Parts: sequence; structure tokens; C-alpha cells
Amino acid sequence: TIENTHFQPAAQAGLSAEQGPRLHLKWAFGFPDTTSAWSQPTIAGGRLYVGGQNGTVYSLDAASGCIAWTFVAQGGVRASISVGRRDGSRRAGLSGPRRTGYAAYFADQKGYVYAVDAADGKLIWTRKVDDHPLVRLTGSPTLYKDRLYVPTSSYEEGGRPPGYACCTFRGSIVALDAWTGDVIWKSYTIAEE
Repeated sequence: TIENTHFQPAAQAGLSAEQGPRLHLKWAFGFPDTTSAWSQPTIAGGRLYVGGQNGTVYSLDAASGCIAWTFVAQGGVRASISVGRRDGSRRAGLSGPRRTGYAAYFADQKGYVYAVDAADGKLIWTRKVDDHPLVRLTGSPTLYKDRLYVPTSSYEEGGRPPGYACCTFRGSIVALDAWTGDVIWKSYTIAEE
């Protein structure tokens, strides 16, 4: 939810605490060509969406674990993926290949945010939200109505290359138009450059 509590009521989960010990493994997924999966999985519409360290985003059938599609981002995908409806009726004057349906929104470790068609993984739009050389998008983009809110961070505090003059990253929250990826506003954590 937009509150980001990571809590699901028992009625929605369809599972009680007493049933937990009786659960058994139904399927497992090994991430090819990567040693880590940083992001928390997102489940929506019978699919499980998750990103990997090597930048590959997977849409898996939630019942079987079979791959429905993959998408390769420009950098590792560390944060969870937001999935939401794209309502083409409100944007009827816009052109584009996908005017209705659901999109999966995610961010990578090179400062790019993506919207892909949730059904087939085809790119709808991408936007670089910060040009700082050490930008890292580690927070989950949050979809609310027609906007996608993206937190930015960096790895200045521990991953800077030799000779790098610390500390120039300001941090920000960026609001993007969920339909086009256009920047609506950007608010810096540190106001001064």
C-alpha cells in the first residue's frame, strides 16, 4: 500500500498464523547470472515481479514459478516493483502503443526509472532522474494515482572511487507522470548545491 507497512491482513492473505507451519515449498527460482536478488518481490494479477543484481527484472507466474517475461535494465534493480493500472480513458488524446492495462514501475542502480507493460514486459518509457555519477535508486518507486514518486540516494558514503571529491550528492524525491515519465517536480533533501 502507499503506507508501505509491508503488512497484509489475514483476510486478504487467505492464510492464518496457525497454517504457517503446515506450508510446503511449491516452487523455487534460481536467478541466472547473478549472485543476489536485492528487491522484495511484488505479487499482482497472478504474477510475481522481482529484480536482480545484474539488472534483469523477472515476471514469474505466481502459481508455477515459470518465467512470463524478462526485461534488462541498465543497472541492478534493488528496490521492489510497483504495479498499477494505466487508465487510457483519461489520456485519450495521447498516442502510444499501450493506452490501457497495467504497468510495472521500477528503478535501477544507475539512476533510471522504467515503466514496462505488466503483461509482456515491453518498455513504455524510461527516465534518468539524476545525473550525479554516484546516484543509486534504492528506494521503491511508489505509484499513487497518476504519479510515480521516486526517492534518490547515492553511494558517496562508502563506494566512491579514488580521487573522488566527496560529498556532492543532495538526495531528492522526484514525481513523475506515470503515463509519460515526464518529471512533474523534484524536491531536494539538501537545498543548496
